[in-house]
Amino acid sequence: MLSALLLAALLPVASATPTPSLNSQPATLNLASPAPADTQCSSLTQAPDGTLHLTYYGPAPADAAPNARTLWHATLAPNATTFSPPRPIVTTPLLMENWADFATLAVGTDGALTAQWFQKSAPDAHGYNGWFSRSADGGRTWRTPARLGHEFVALAPLSQGRTLAVWLESTRPLEGHNHLPPTDPSAPYQPAMKLLARLLSPDGTSLGDWTVDPDVCTCCQNTVAVLPGDRVFVAYRGHTRDEIRDNLHTTFDLATATWSKLTTLRDDGWKIAACPVNGPAADSLGSTLAVSWFTAAEGIARVFARISVDAGTAFTAPVQIDLGRPIGRLETVALPDRSAVFLWLEMKSEKNAAGLYARRLFPDGRLSAPQLLTTTTQARTGGFPRAALRLDGSLLISFTQTGDSPQVRTLTFDPAPLVPQTTLTFRGGAGNSGPGGFEFCIAVSATVH
Repeated sequence: MLSALLLAALLPVASATPTPSLNSQPATLNLASPAPADTQCSSLTQAPDGTLHLTYYGPAPADAAPNARTLWHATLAPNATTFSPPRPIVTTPLLMENWADFATLAVGTDGALTAQWFQKSAPDAHGYNGWFSRSADGGRTWRTPARLGHEFVALAPLSQGRTLAVWLESTRPLEGHNHLPPTDPSAPYQPAMKLLARLLSPDGTSLGDWTVDPDVCTCCQNTVAVLPGDRVFVAYRGHTRDEIRDNLHTTFDLATATWSKLTTLRDDGWKIAACPVNGPAADSLGSTLAVSWFTAAEGIARVFARISVDAGTAFTAPVQIDLGRPIGRLETVALPDRSAVFLWLEMKSEKNAAGLYARRLFPDGRLSAPQLLTTTTQARTGGFPRAALRLDGSLLISFTQTGDSPQVRTLTFDPAPLVPQTTLTFRGGAGNSGPGGFEFCIAVSATVH
């Protein structure tokens, strides 16, 4: 399982990146978080009416079973300055809280909420699986949970209350397997993980199942973005038998129940015999589609981004957005003017410190200066920052503040000052030796899942 497979590593890699000056204007305003101490792994999504939905893991209600934890849900109305009181989605001692593989929520066109999370099969189990539930009353009550997928589940709401779920599924038996290919050179190649998809009806039953890709990276997030006409853009980190782990994308068309040809976001050619735990991040708004991804091909850590203004028919050329020492952990938000804001973590010189940065990419390929939003940590306990667009054009950002007790914090950020730069200079490629850092996972046990 991912929690049993992850090994931390900071790998020295060179960097080739733009070196613009930072945007020095004030960027953020703190917004009181509904999450108390001992909370983590937040997620954000915007409903069609502009309401933002926040989920996170935290302490269980006082009357819960011993050792139970809760997945909580709170909302922020379009013009509100405070969150609603949080309500529980699920409370159980089996709740699996993982820094990279965390719960998310989708809001359907019918207004119903679909939440997904992960649970162990037993308190001492190594493995976990996905679960989901649906609420038709704004989160006041939830249906009986049901199983959904294996790892890294992503949800895309479609018309008539339907939802497309995409996830990673092990190709090996549930017992006695690992994520490594057979050690016997004469044994046939067997992928460790595949990408699956299911179309869910409003009552949670399957309307179709697909194998999207039979061979993918073992523990990187996949990402989804809904496009006009009930289509879904899906991006993920692929895998080949030669250990190339570049990012791929495809689009699901509900009308024909078909998938487009798998295509790389960029032919990075990153060959690594481990998973970097650093999946792509996509978002859409109307016909604007934006996506970002992390790579360390040829030992150079980089974050790239692309924009499409015609719902994925054509993209801008890949643009490098990092500052030279990226960790990754990406987030993408499409904006109404067809630009997009990208968030990522960048290493800082202080021990174990990182900066959460934002940068805006415009459809003509121009970039804004990067903006430091807050200081955070390189450690996995800091998790992945999440963001969503508000109706006033600002972004709400959630992240885990580490310390004696972790806590989900929220802040708002106005991207308007991030205007295109008039000039852009570059460092000199692989001669730069500034280190980048990233996590990776590799199998260490045959008793997982």
